[in-house]
Amino acid sequence: MSNFTKWLIAIISFFLLLVLILEVFLSTKEVIQEKNYRKLHCFYEDFLFLCPNQEFVFIRKDQASWKITTNTFGERITPRTKTKEEYPEEIWFIGDSISYGYLVNDEETTPYLLDQNQKIPVRNLGVDSLGTLGILARLEKALKDHQQTIVHSLFWIYNSSDFDDDVWFQHRQSQVFKKKLYFLHYELSKRSSIYTFLLMKRKTTFNVIPEVNVNPEILDFAHITFQNISSFVAWISTQSRIKEFFVIIYPGMNVQTRTADVESPITKNVVAFLQNQGVKIIDLRDEFAKSREFPYFEFDGHPSSVGYQIISRSVISFLKNQ
Repeated sequence: MSNFTKWLIAIISFFLLLVLILEVFLSTKEVIQEKNYRKLHCFYEDFLFLCPNQEFVFIRKDQASWKITTNTFGERITPRTKTKEEYPEEIWFIGDSISYGYLVNDEETTPYLLDQNQKIPVRNLGVDSLGTLGILARLEKALKDHQQTIVHSLFWIYNSSDFDDDVWFQHRQSQVFKKKLYFLHYELSKRSSIYTFLLMKRKTTFNVIPEVNVNPEILDFAHITFQNISSFVAWISTQSRIKEFFVIIYPGMNVQTRTADVESPITKNVVAFLQNQGVKIIDLRDEFAKSREFPYFEFDGHPSSVGYQIISRSVISFLKNQ
């Protein structure tokens, strides 16, 4: 064996040992939690959905724990959809982190609370950070998974973060290399503490759009999100098993005033666009604005258990008056 080969082996061995040491050293509770949150998600075609049969407990920034459980279909559980249960008629919730129930326990999510109150079972199809096309793909999968089920009412809790998610997805899908790179990135983040630690250093505090000095392109109906919504609504109209479709207008938190952002220009445009499309709307802006209890997690901007109770009460009232 030549001296060069010996030196090369020594360098590689040292590098691998260093990586191993860093992997152990950086496997803090925070990093492990981040890795576990990524393990909660699995690729389905081009999208990240919830993996089936998962159960994790996470710690929020306020040090409170929150538990998430998924069933056989990769859906966050409700009382009557904990395993393989399926029913002839159901109420479905679709959407991103708000429908899914980010940062709260299973039993605090809107679909779970509603399932306890309704004669018709309620199913939670929400997945965080999906974007409009991802929400459509998740709904298509659910219709395949539950082929004997009639959807009595389909509720989409709309969140303006779709504008970021849709642009990002379009950018990622623009090249095959970018798609493969993202897949590699996500799988690596599930396994490597070093990689996850570096990602966490880049992570922003808020997961909502700070609607200050809004880019005019977002307000233009030519924006990709409005195009996607239009396609989504057109597709819904072709689905005979979906009897009623409603969009719940959820007001995000104004990151400057820490109040319900009822004057959001993005939300106002979404409402106008949906009305033009003939979509039935449940507008919660006033309900959040007049809440005596703070309905958000101030450190994050997502709704707290109080916020989910507001949504649930509003939907219960709406269904009673149908």
